[in-house]
Amino acid sequence: MSVHSHLIQETVNGILASLVDFSDDSTVYLKDNTLAKKLNVSRTTIRTALAELEKKGIITIEGSQKQVVRAPQASDYFDTSNSVSSKEEIIEKYFLNLIHHGKLLPGDKFSELELAKSSGCNTITVREFLIKFSRFGLIDKSPRAKWQMVEFDEKFALELIEFRRILEMSSITKLLSTAQRDEVWQELSLLLDKHNEVLADVENRYTELSELDREFHFIIQRASENRFFMQFFDVVSLICHYHYQWDKGDELERNVVALEEHIEIITQLLAHNTSGVIAAMETHLNTAKETLLRSVHGLK
Repeated sequence: MSVHSHLIQETVNGILASLVDFSDDSTVYLKDNTLAKKLNVSRTTIRTALAELEKKGIITIEGSQKQVVRAPQASDYFDTSNSVSSKEEIIEKYFLNLIHHGKLLPGDKFSELELAKSSGCNTITVREFLIKFSRFGLIDKSPRAKWQMVEFDEKFALELIEFRRILEMSSITKLLSTAQRDEVWQELSLLLDKHNEVLADVENRYTELSELDREFHFIIQRASENRFFMQFFDVVSLICHYHYQWDKGDELERNVVALEEHIEIITQLLAHNTSGVIAAMETHLNTAKETLLRSVHGLK
């Protein structure tokens, strides 16, 4: 079972658990946003889970309406007890979601025990993850198994941006030389469709950018076929993709710009237009630099 399927199955089980009191004479509609907040997952994950519930005959989906038509049975639940999704992967995804949703901010303190209880992982797994995560300089160890989120300064941001530019420009150049029969071009075509779908309903779906952003930059970095480049991808995800300490006031506008820039880069990639790709990527990296520096200085 993949990490993704484990998350979907856990999400399905979570939705089912919320429907145990449903009766045939009830009228219940499910909302993506409400479920996403309740289960601390993205709306993309919720939609996939709801599609699974439709297959099981528990809900019907007509456009944006998801209506519950029967109560869940024991056989509807997934057995995740033997999932191969490691606890390390679970705590990482859970912790990043806390940052992404603004539940862990610069200066916040938390304990290993609190994180273990809320994530469903044991304290040993949590401690090992936090020690590994601390190498990024975004959390500090405190006495008695306590940790604290810390801020990064302008010097850190500029170093990150410079290093990111070197790696991503190198990777995207290598991606351009990939054979046209390679499956990466189909991946990019599908990713372009996802971006256009989100942009078409951006006021309701702009928070989905983080997942698209991660997938987009992962495809680029993967083209390098360099293990050291891929290790750096973790840093980009944590700081850039999860909007660490960014002001949320202009999130919609910022995400629209990012979506449009991604679309331009992918379009140029699919056209195998080298100069167009390089120019579009330069624009995107310059925007990322401006946004990251704005977050460091706390500017609106």
